[in-house]
Amino acid sequence: MPASKRTVPRFIRRGVPRFEWRHVKGVAAVRAVVALWLLALGVIFCAYGYWWGALLFVAAGLVGWLARQMPRWKRVLDAENGSPERLTKRDTTT
Repeated sequence: MPASKRTVPRFIRRGVPRFEWRHVKGVAAVRAVVALWLLALGVIFCAYGYWWGALLFVAAGLVGWLARQMPRWKRVLDAENGSPERLTKRDTTT
């Protein structure tokens, strides 16, 4: 999948810790699980009549969107900085 031609928002560049940039896939997976958990909690709360649980849908959407966007922004940053692509096992064996 090619990297997006969009730039990374400034608040994301400065606000995201280095740990998240180094471990993008793991952080994205954790965020996806958290988004699903928030979605499930929102459904449960709304089913029992606690309508403020609908706010959890907004939080789940934001967390899920970040889980989807962070790996894409990482590819854009790597392309901007000229970082070398990781070698696959097939590339190292000649």
